Amino acid sequence: MKKFIVLIVILVLAAVGAGWWFMSGKANGKRVFVTDKITRGTIRNTISSSGSLAALNTVEIGSQVSGQITKLYVDFNDEVQAGQLIAELDPASFEAQVLQAQANLESSRASLHGVEAQIKNLQASMLTTMADIKASEANVRKSEIALKDAERNYNRIKELHNRKLISASDLDNAETNLESQKASLDIVKANSESSKARRQSILAQMDASEADRKGAEARVRQNEAQLKLAQINLDRTKIYSPIEGVVINRKVDEGQTVAASLQAPELFTIAKDLREMQIDTAVDETDIGVVKEGQKVTFTVDAYKNRNFTGVVHQVRLSPNESSSVVTYSVMVNVDNPDLSLKPGMTANAEILVGEKRDVLRLPIKAMYFKVPDDLREIQNKAMAGKNGKNATDTLPVWLENGKTPEVKVVKMGYSNQSYIELPEGDLKEGDLIITGIRGETNSANGGGMRPGGARIRL
Repeated sequence: MKKFIVLIVILVLAAVGAGWWFMSGKANGKRVFVTDKITRGTIRNTISSSGSLAALNTVEIGSQVSGQITKLYVDFNDEVQAGQLIAELDPASFEAQVLQAQANLESSRASLHGVEAQIKNLQASMLTTMADIKASEANVRKSEIALKDAERNYNRIKELHNRKLISASDLDNAETNLESQKASLDIVKANSESSKARRQSILAQMDASEADRKGAEARVRQNEAQLKLAQINLDRTKIYSPIEGVVINRKVDEGQTVAASLQAPELFTIAKDLREMQIDTAVDETDIGVVKEGQKVTFTVDAYKNRNFTGVVHQVRLSPNESSSVVTYSVMVNVDNPDLSLKPGMTANAEILVGEKRDVLRLPIKAMYFKVPDDLREIQNKAMAGKNGKNATDTLPVWLENGKTPEVKVVKMGYSNQSYIELPEGDLKEGDLIITGIRGETNSANGGGMRPGGARIRL
């Protein structure tokens, strides 16, 4: 019972004290104002985003041929040079393919040489045949002349024989000579036709041999290509690093078999120079309009909670990323990492500096939320009307605490963020006390200097 009475007494005293504190601000018509100072400093606007750290250039190295890994020359965290041998596959089957391709090529080349030799023989035969044709045609002309001479001689002898001027034996000799010339002409004509027929035969053989040569040449080219491919596949059993960097992942072991039937199996991941890295941050569509290349970025990672890192916006990508109706854009931030403290995959919590003004007169944004008492509202309205009119959008009434009656000043608003408003001109100066509220009262968003709609950040 005593404890209960003590508790009631404590509650009553607390209520009385709170009432006195609340009313003291208004006792005898006096108000106690809450104030803040006008300062000089920097006004910054930043956009928060997060993303993962990655190397500027990361290469997945795979095998273009299937086989068993016989040797690995590098491991996790090893630094490699461009062109350095980093792994080997068993080359035995590929060496056999090279030998087979070489044998096929030699065989096809031998066949081509045989066809070419045959063509040369046919060309020589053609030359001989053409000479024979020329000679036989000359013999035909000679035989035709000799036959005409024999015919004239026979006709002359026959006329003389009819006139009984020569003997019958002379006529027989003339007739025999005539028949002999006819036979000779038939023979040389037959020889000429034979030579021409032989020429046609050689031409046909040459056409066939030419076709054989083209086929043999095609087989040689095919076998050369097969040998080249076999040599390429053999060379691919040795895997080299295409870039200078560091091995950040190894996905195979010695003795393991890799299959490259559909796609190249990945063996290593190599990152190019981790002294330069990149953050892929996601920026909301409502903020992306003010993000530009070259803007400064500060960020932290969980591994170093008390350390701030810096970077620069390198690229604002145009392709949107949509998830659950939320649209973001990728902003790539380049980061220097000279001491290699940052690691790929770390989560970076970044602040992108989208605007900044230094060494400016700053009005605390709380002044916009001051709820002007009714007895001072008319004074404020007259001041606003006399300055720029009630509808001015770049001015703001500010109440000064001067130890006597509060004084209102209409100031022009400049650059701003969530904490401060720049005062580019006006009567206020650094150190002035401005009223932000009345003790014991709660400011209203629309009850004082701020217009409906709340505070706006001015960039």
